[in-house]
Amino acid sequence: MRTESGELNHSRDTVGGRARRDQIERAAAEVLADVGYAAASVGRIAERARVSKGVITYHFASKDELLRRVALRLFEDCAAHVEAGTSGASTPLERLRAGINAELEFFSSRRVQFQAMVEVMANHRDASFVHTFQDVSGSETEALANLLAEGQAHGQFRAFDVNEVAHLVSAAKNASLDRWAADETLHLASLSVVLLDFVENAVSA
Repeated sequence: MRTESGELNHSRDTVGGRARRDQIERAAAEVLADVGYAAASVGRIAERARVSKGVITYHFASKDELLRRVALRLFEDCAAHVEAGTSGASTPLERLRAGINAELEFFSSRRVQFQAMVEVMANHRDASFVHTFQDVSGSETEALANLLAEGQAHGQFRAFDVNEVAHLVSAAKNASLDRWAADETLHLASLSVVLLDFVENAVSA
């Protein structure tokens, strides 16, 4: 990043700078979950983070950039967790179960961050940002369809339209997450057991 004089400014990329950004992003997620997207002002976020508004604008070019970052970072961290959680699975059925379980496990300790991500996804209007999420979602559904096709080829899964079933499985997973996020009495681990049993029985040969 460059200053007005054109010289590179590396202070935002130091350990302290990254820690401050993390602090601000956590505060932004909490504000989003508490008051919603429209009311998530820089002032509210600064108050929650216990910093000045100037500190926020130093680290983030705009409120929109900060809120986008809250959502995108959760997506990135979740993808890394799922990749690690499925690395030891070998068969298509094992990978299917491991992938769903890893994703729900990841969010189980991040209710506030998930609620914040939902707020951003539902309200942000930046076209490139929306396309980013659509691309990620489309890639995940395509990968799931390929996994289902592989399972059929190995005789583990019965005959069905892999594209349609991939969308149905994704919809069921997202619905479970939405219910859990909206109801603090629900435990995602319990919903995960039910969902995994349902999906396995639905696709198995």
